[in-house]
Amino acid sequence: MRLFDIMMVVRRQCAVVSLTALFLLVLSANVYFMYLIVEDKSPNVVSVNHVVANNLIPGRKKTEKPVGKHKVKLVIQPRNATIRAVRQIKQKLEVLSPKYFKKNVLYKKVLQELLDDLKPTVEISTSLWATAEKWVTAREMVPERSPLLGSVLRTLCSTRIVRAENAQHGTQLKLMLTLLDKQKALFKPQWYPRSEVIEGPVYAGKDRHNAEVAAFHLSILLGLRRCPLTVGRKVNLRREVMPVASEDLFDTFYQEGNNTCFYGVCYYCSAQDPVCARKDVMEGALIMWLPPGPLFKLKKFRNPWQRTYRPELAARWETDDNYCNKLKATRLYNPATGPRLLDLVDAAIFDFLIDNGDRHHYEVFENITDAVVLLLDNGKSFGNPSQDHLDILAPLYQCCILRKSTWDKLLLFRGNALSVSLEALLQHSHISPVLSSAHLKALDRRLLAVFATFELCISRYGVEKVLMHDAVR
Repeated sequence: MRLFDIMMVVRRQCAVVSLTALFLLVLSANVYFMYLIVEDKSPNVVSVNHVVANNLIPGRKKTEKPVGKHKVKLVIQPRNATIRAVRQIKQKLEVLSPKYFKKNVLYKKVLQELLDDLKPTVEISTSLWATAEKWVTAREMVPERSPLLGSVLRTLCSTRIVRAENAQHGTQLKLMLTLLDKQKALFKPQWYPRSEVIEGPVYAGKDRHNAEVAAFHLSILLGLRRCPLTVGRKVNLRREVMPVASEDLFDTFYQEGNNTCFYGVCYYCSAQDPVCARKDVMEGALIMWLPPGPLFKLKKFRNPWQRTYRPELAARWETDDNYCNKLKATRLYNPATGPRLLDLVDAAIFDFLIDNGDRHHYEVFENITDAVVLLLDNGKSFGNPSQDHLDILAPLYQCCILRKSTWDKLLLFRGNALSVSLEALLQHSHISPVLSSAHLKALDRRLLAVFATFELCISRYGVEKVLMHDAVR
């Protein structure tokens, strides 16, 4: 009897253990599959490793664990949509129509009007802040004709700094300067000489101050007047900045030989990575801040063509040829319901020309209907003049729609007129020469790639479906 009781107790314990193990197994499976379902709802990023030997969860960072003497290798999913598009664009470039190589003399009229606007016509005055503030609307930062533009830019270059603080928005070192009469402006210091070539991925390196200056001038040249007013400015750190610096910023200044250096306070800022002036003079880009008030409050959106910034992960747009059609099924990106998608195509062309592959988010004015996609934060541009990252054009070659007004303006600067015109505009800058000749030549080469991409689109859909007469420009 005693033996029987013992056996019954053992059986009950075994049953309890088995049921508990079964419950935990079912629970773990449910949690795992719920995770997969949630991960699969991400519209923009897909795992490059759907099935691997150690059952990695999609979206997680690849790890290699030793199994005996062998390692489990990640199976990389090719970025097939990008590979196909790039190959087709390069093929089209080889047979591009001669009309795209002929100069259009009408560009000279547009260039001369801008050169006239860039000439200072009135004395330096902080009353011009109000003029620049009135220029900002839902669809542009500066009007098509603005005779006081040169005067505003010269005032931005010259007005006394009354306060200097860390600009902690973003990841890189920037200063928020307050100029006389409460005008705020963002200062990005110089990290590289003009001749420096940034190797690595398209988003490599620190911000280039001269890229911000060049991007602003290119935006007004192409009629994409969505960049804030930007100038090159040289400031004396000891005389102009340190006496008015906030305490936390002031504490990061020090002397290195004959040069004044600082490292500021930001996500990536550290004493091991300072930026140094030439003696006391620091060159940089000064970007006029947006007008105060709720009307021009910014709202940020993730760019549908955002990169993953991880070699082992491909974005959905890099693998799915039908990505744009799925995007257009949403209200925000349906061309019939608003200008947002056309704005992003404009931005993609602009970014490709300046080689900016780092627009992972974009901003619009939050409280304005149909507000334009602003071209802010262009510092990761003009890194390597010998590289053309054709995948930046994905919104164009996947959606195959383009504003006719944008297309007409691009055609105006064919035949190497783009580099000639931008160089002429940049001669007005206080930090001229702004770009090296190699970067200027790259603009003309990349414009041809835009033409080739457009030709691919019209061969598929016809010019009537590609070019759009958008009432909201």
